[in-house]
Amino acid sequence: MKDKVFVFVALPYANGALHLGQLAGAYIPYDTFRRFVKLRGYEVIAASGSDEHGTPITIKSIREGIPPQEIASKFHGINSEIFRKMDIEFDAYIETSSNLHREIVSDFLKKLMEEGFIYESEMVQPFCVKENIFLADRYIKGKCPHCGYESATGDQCENCGSTLEPSELIDPVCIFDLTTPEFRKTKHLFFRLSNLQESLLAYIQSKDYWRQNVLRYSRNFIEEGLKDRPITRDLGWGVDVPFKGYEDKKVYVWFEALIGYITGVATVVGSVEKAMSLWEDKQIRHFYFMGKDNIAFHSIIWPGMLLSHGKLQLPYFVAANEYLNFRGEKFSKSRGTGISMPEMLEKYDPEFIRFGVLYNLPEEHDSDFSVEEFENKVNTELIDKFGNFVNRALILAFKHGQVSLDQIAQNELDIDAERMMQDSISKIINEMEKVNIRNAFRTWLELVYFGNGYITRRKPWELCKSENANCNAAIYTGTKLVFALALTGQIFLPKTSKKILSWLGYPDSVPISEHVNFPVAKLVVKPERLFEKIKGRQLSLKLVVARVEEVSDHPNAEKLYLLDLNLGGERRRIVSGIKDSYSKDALKGKKIVIVSNLKPASIRGELSNGMLLAAEDEGGVHLVLAPGSSADGEEVRIGNVETDDSEITIEEFRKINIRTVKKDGSTVPALFLDNKPIYLEVREGNLVVDGSPSEGLKVK
Repeated sequence: MKDKVFVFVALPYANGALHLGQLAGAYIPYDTFRRFVKLRGYEVIAASGSDEHGTPITIKSIREGIPPQEIASKFHGINSEIFRKMDIEFDAYIETSSNLHREIVSDFLKKLMEEGFIYESEMVQPFCVKENIFLADRYIKGKCPHCGYESATGDQCENCGSTLEPSELIDPVCIFDLTTPEFRKTKHLFFRLSNLQESLLAYIQSKDYWRQNVLRYSRNFIEEGLKDRPITRDLGWGVDVPFKGYEDKKVYVWFEALIGYITGVATVVGSVEKAMSLWEDKQIRHFYFMGKDNIAFHSIIWPGMLLSHGKLQLPYFVAANEYLNFRGEKFSKSRGTGISMPEMLEKYDPEFIRFGVLYNLPEEHDSDFSVEEFENKVNTELIDKFGNFVNRALILAFKHGQVSLDQIAQNELDIDAERMMQDSISKIINEMEKVNIRNAFRTWLELVYFGNGYITRRKPWELCKSENANCNAAIYTGTKLVFALALTGQIFLPKTSKKILSWLGYPDSVPISEHVNFPVAKLVVKPERLFEKIKGRQLSLKLVVARVEEVSDHPNAEKLYLLDLNLGGERRRIVSGIKDSYSKDALKGKKIVIVSNLKPASIRGELSNGMLLAAEDEGGVHLVLAPGSSADGEEVRIGNVETDDSEITIEEFRKINIRTVKKDGSTVPALFLDNKPIYLEVREGNLVVDGSPSEGLKVK
């Protein structure tokens, strides 16, 4: 009998395009595992969908004057297209605004009411006066009463992990307009989660095969004491509450979105009745993928809802990844931190993105994303090592022609390669069964390294100067190594692996088994180059003189200033981290130099439209200053290099080599091209660095 599994991934909010952090935290791990179980011959239903209700979409609707359904449908389409381009597939990708989902949620609520797990009570809820709307807890922020973290939200402190109520926050504000919310009493329905304390603790303790980060978080959450949770909200957009007296309220989005997993299965099998019977089937294991901020919902609250319903099966495995950070901060749609998937897909091959994410997968620890590191690893590890090995092995095999097992004479190198292939495939299968995706991918990568070493030591180009069994063995083993990499690579790099397998005469996907069945090495078509390297584009850089007119404290960050600048006919504001080195009075009136064509970015909730130049040494940060007679907005010349206004990103700017050097007794900034300095100048001479930083320091 075939193994049966459900594979689910958390439903993303349909209020914006997905970003790279979400792909790394949930969707690429999900798709990797989904591909694995399908290639192992399991019966699989894989589902997710757009979470189309709740406060984020409501607020966006109010501000843009667009119906919430229109916003939800727009981003459902955008994110569906992202998944299509990334080869991330679903048997069902639902919309929670669908009639089917509303029906299933309504029935689920009625069942929990019958079982005595829903009751009515009053609660105090934050109300945003300016927007005239009650807000979800996570849209209130303030200082954590436990650890003092400045940006805790009303449901949880990201820093210390404490569960919070909005009213507990110190100096709470609405994140949308930073106004102080009112706390008003309102009537709601509650889910009796507290009644399930012992049952859920026993459930968690039985999952000793889960990742430690999930187990640790879940145990701590339960041991703090489970609290009943409201499941309705005062909103006009969402799933209707199917009880009298609640016509003006909607089902709380966290509650109904989780039920989307049942909707997904019902969509696949074509009926609610059949879906519910499958949810009662004890032979079907359920796997869930999400980021760590979703752990409690999937390891505790969703199992609690399923227990309350009756016979429905609980999650078998909850796979939560840590965060992929961007310059030390969590990727965030709401804060504008990170890189969106439309931006990534505009620049990079989807296979490059999959490789980069898997190489740096934040499975048990946070990891940091850098464009430079990403491009470097793609070029060196994927293209130079994997792509080059495949090309070297297959081009020779194509020229030589078909080789079968009865034509070869293997030596110790070939036997070692056979052992390595077998061990690698077995380990990849074992690690994937345990949902250790990072370990499985690293095992695949080690086989890539081995393949490069094998072909270098075996030297088939020398052996095959004449036809013999030794030449045949080198051709056969090299090709088999490529086959083993393409076979297991189907779960990591599906498009690339499919192409390689088609060259070897396999038009369809190839099931993954413990033993490599590869009787004949042959190429049915001439192999082509798999990848083209990522090439950095010629960067434009526009530097201008700016006079500091006003300096104020950043409202959300103790160490940052807001600088209001005069660029001649233009006013700008930038965010800068020079508070420890310059007082407000010392900055006012200074003529500094800024990068004027830098892509605007939100820094801790404030838009920064440019970046100043400064150098740093043991004494602190020193501004790059323009001569006093320079005109506001005057362009800084970079030798005879032409500049333009085309927008660049912060990552692109950081690739530009600007360093301080000594010139005529002053420390001045210079841009280095071909290791030669080009001095930065305005009409009256070189720019200087305020203070005396050491020569050679990079300009920030």
